[in-house]
Amino acid sequence: MYIILALLIAVAVILILQPWKRRGCRWREDRRALVDGRVLHRCAACGAELALPKGRQPTTCLAGQDDQ
Repeated sequence: MYIILALLIAVAVILILQPWKRRGCRWREDRRALVDGRVLHRCAACGAELALPKGRQPTTCLAGQDDQ
């Protein structure tokens, strides 16, 4: 009985805290340049893609934005 109660409380805490929504973007650079000289960056956490000029790094997190 106590085990079931403990599991229910643990699931409730996980659902309330939602740690999967707080993961920040972790950008990975695709070394292949695009046609116009930009470089593609892809987030390992949320899957967002961002093309920037060569030498620039993404500074904003796109996780949680619907129009990526």
